[in-house]
Amino acid sequence: MEVLLIFLAIFLGTALLFRVPVGFSIGLGGVAAFLLYKFPLNSMAQSAFYGTNNFSLLAIPFFLFAGAVMEYSGISRRIFEFVDSFVGRFRASTGTVAIFACAAFGALTGSTQATIAAISKLVFPEMDRRGYEKPYQAALMAAAGFLGVLIPPSMTGIIYATASNISIADAWMSTLLPGILIAVLYSIVNFLHRRKVEQKNPEPFAVTKYVKNIGVSTKNAFWALMMPVIIFGGIYGGIFTATEAGAISALYGLAYYIINKKRHPDLVSGSVKDMLTFTIRLTGIILFIMTTANIACKAIAFSGVSTQLVEWVTTHIKSPVMFLLIVNLIFFIAGMFIDSNAAILLFVPLLTPIADAYGIDQIQLAGVILVNLCVGAISPPFCINIFVTTKLKNVQFTEVVRYIWPFMGCCVFVLLLMSIVPGLSTWIPYLLK
Repeated sequence: MEVLLIFLAIFLGTALLFRVPVGFSIGLGGVAAFLLYKFPLNSMAQSAFYGTNNFSLLAIPFFLFAGAVMEYSGISRRIFEFVDSFVGRFRASTGTVAIFACAAFGALTGSTQATIAAISKLVFPEMDRRGYEKPYQAALMAAAGFLGVLIPPSMTGIIYATASNISIADAWMSTLLPGILIAVLYSIVNFLHRRKVEQKNPEPFAVTKYVKNIGVSTKNAFWALMMPVIIFGGIYGGIFTATEAGAISALYGLAYYIINKKRHPDLVSGSVKDMLTFTIRLTGIILFIMTTANIACKAIAFSGVSTQLVEWVTTHIKSPVMFLLIVNLIFFIAGMFIDSNAAILLFVPLLTPIADAYGIDQIQLAGVILVNLCVGAISPPFCINIFVTTKLKNVQFTEVVRYIWPFMGCCVFVLLLMSIVPGLSTWIPYLLK
């Protein structure tokens, strides 16, 4: 247990107090543990190498590139128009469109920051026109932005699958129903907030015009919406693996970009060089974190902490639900302070054996942990999503936090439901097998 405490002290101390990048701070803690307890140094080098020598990790640069292509190809406008055609005429519609546009765009990019940046450009001007308070706009987009991670595919799901030895498809699907439920609850919160402010649409409802608008927007967004269909149809149809799906999505996205650049150059921004630069930079960051996290995990494994934790937890905590509530608390706090990928790589290998001891389904555990890490991104005081949206809207942090609590309440409710009802995470993965 001392090894774990020393590692956490060095890791958190350097990361939080001295602002050392997460990858370096994890590495410092891991190397210190190896040196202080004289663990074999050749194992440190081996764990650093073999931890990233995994075929599944090839999916990371492919999906990152596909997401970058979709971000630069103007697809956010098509997604926005598609969602708007369904709910745009109803009261409080702009906020609802923003929420579901984030969910739909996230299914293409899997990135929180990309989703916030792309959808904010479209919804903020309309929200200003309709009188939405600026801090509320920032809070809404901060909360809705992480739906891009919960609606598959996502990088975080790939990292989790690698750390826990479940399939990538199962990790992705474990958050699909919770993500949809959170989006629906967000829409209810938005409606309750705006129902007395916005007036009903004075234009009479015409079924023909409504259906026509949906048809036009669906036609424009069709090829973008086909991307997740191809990915998951191919995976569950046994045509290709999740890693191969990443390569196919990258090629599909590149073809979409080239065609869209010729047909609609006004929608396209950025070049292929920009996309490749983004992909290479972020892939390097993720793999570096994985390398140093594997060193730390090896030191912790040598110390026997995993076995001690299993014995201690199963002795003192008898209820599987209580264990899941503790997991909720751990990752809720971890999501506030450290990078999601780092939190997964450090804590998941320690917790999966305990979950097995309680008979908890690993897919349920995956859903609970992944949703918690997303919620941490909007949980004060260290909430990256809120920091991003406050800059976009040029508003005060404290003003935005005042509006974030109802959205956090929705997330906490869903997390409690996931802890009690395993099917919320496991139903779709088992249905598709």
